[in-house]
Amino acid sequence: MKTSATALTLAILAASSQVAVSTLEDKQGLRRLSMSLNSKSSKTSKNSKSGSSCLKAKMNASNGYAGDVEGTIEVCFGDLFANSGSGSLLMKVKGLSELVAGGVHIHAGTSCDDTISQGGHYWNTDVLKSGGPKDNGDAWFNMASSLAPTGTGYSTDEDGEGVAHFFFNNGFGYNGNAGHAVVIHDEVAPPLGNGDYARIACGILN
Repeated sequence: MKTSATALTLAILAASSQVAVSTLEDKQGLRRLSMSLNSKSSKTSKNSKSGSSCLKAKMNASNGYAGDVEGTIEVCFGDLFANSGSGSLLMKVKGLSELVAGGVHIHAGTSCDDTISQGGHYWNTDVLKSGGPKDNGDAWFNMASSLAPTGTGYSTDEDGEGVAHFFFNNGFGYNGNAGHAVVIHDEVAPPLGNGDYARIACGILN
């Protein structure tokens, strides 16, 4: 049975899509959340390059994950702020675990070969000293923060299709994020969930 703490994670995701999810036992709520984010991502993707500089990563299974991962993650920066570090992330990826909330983050590494080459979370420590939930400038966390107003998580539907659309600031713009790995983590770990937050998919932003 899912924990009430995991419901908090889903509530954060729901806030950005205006869909209320009260408990993880409510499978219909999870389904509505994923459908709403899916619809939002489809509409956004049509115009994501208008007035923006975008990077895209083709996602593949990584680190031994057996799922048939297929899809893309697109990160865009408005032309006026292309290198300011303020961007948006749009994810639509199949082959993930069903009805879970997980994380999707840009990492410091420039290869998807293994966890070492993927590196850890990527943010500009010279610019961002605080503002993240970890109070060290790290925006890559499922909880909302000043660096990521709705968190940096995704949700999946009953078919294992994961979607996300959120804004973030990691202190690096288009040029600083180009060539870096973007990683999908499986279901969040306790106390926010019952998963192990394993790195299950990876792609390179180009």
